Order: sequence, then structure tokens, then C-alpha cells
Amino acid sequence: MDLVMGPHGRQQAAAGRARAWRLVCLLAALAMMPGTLGADAPTAARVDVTEGGGVYRVTAAFAVMETPEDVMAVLTDYARIPEFMPDVQSSTVLERTAGGAVVEQVAVSKFMLFSKRVHLVLDVREDAGSLRFKDRCGRSFTTYDGAWIVSEHDSLTVVDYELTARPVFEVPAFVLKRLLKRDAAQLIDRLKTEITARAARGR
Repeated sequence: MDLVMGPHGRQQAAAGRARAWRLVCLLAALAMMPGTLGADAPTAARVDVTEGGGVYRVTAAFAVMETPEDVMAVLTDYARIPEFMPDVQSSTVLERTAGGAVVEQVAVSKFMLFSKRVHLVLDVREDAGSLRFKDRCGRSFTTYDGAWIVSEHDSLTVVDYELTARPVFEVPAFVLKRLLKRDAAQLIDRLKTEITARAARGR
């Protein structure tokens, strides 16, 4: 039996849908704000990927309970990166420089039928509260540079990530955007796990 709804009933249904949608939007917004939805909320990450003219820009941000020193200790532990980043096959410090290092990395990224081996030689500059890097070998990217920026806000440490990349290989834009977004999200998850584990060990 069909139920015919009168004008008042339709207005109530529309109002109910509007309230439900506002609730969904509110919960989505709260999930992005540190400390609002329980113990796991501070580690919620935001990842965005845009593309223009073959250049991809990745921006991400997340927050942790540990100190900025804990975060920087993990970010600058170049030789041990493969231990907590399984996709990174090797990470070798070629030289130490004044205020930074030169780090060679080889990684493999897979997405559906796509698999790519990436080779980087990164000039890394370490400053107070930031780590900036730029590839100088050009084997996998004509442009590959970015930064990690670490800041303290109340009882949280906020970490911002930026990457600008132009690959030398040809991949459909929609595939590479999804790949970069997935890889950035996985990178952040593994970093958060390592930061928490090391802080708990007192290292």
C-alpha cells in the first residue's frame, strides 16, 4: 500500500533530512579538529592532492600528543626509515651537511596494476621546527621538493606536510592523484605509530 504524504508531512521529512545532513557535516568537521571526538581524534589526518599542468601538490596535516622533539627525532632518523616505512626499500645518508644531510632513497609504490620504483637523492635542510627537502638527481621526478613543519598548539604537536612533484613517467592524472593521496595517508599513519612508540620508550 502506498502512503501519500501531505504538505505538512513532506515539510517534516525535509526538515528531518536537513537535520540529519547538518549532523553528518558537523561530525565530519569535528573529526578534523584535534581533541573533539575521543582519544583517537588528535591523530586524525587531512590529506589533499591537486594537479595542474602535470605538477602535483600534496598538502597534509595531523596532530599528535607527543612533543615536537619526538616528532623531529623520527623525521630526521633517515637511516632507519625502512624499518617503519615498508615501501621504502633503502634510505642511506650519503653525507652530513651544515644544518642537514644528503639522503638517497629507493621506494616502490603500487596501486592496482600500477607499480613504480622511485629513486631520490634528497638535499635535506633541518631548521628549528621544520625539515625541507629537494630531489637533486631527477631520475624519477623533474620536480620533487617539500617540507615538514612542526609546531606546538596547546597540548598538541601539529605537523604540516607539503610536497610539489612533477614525475618523469607518464601516469593518468586520476591514478597518480589517488596514489599520492593514499601514500601520504599511509606515510602519516606509520609516522604517528613510530612517534608514539619511540616516545613511550623514552627515546
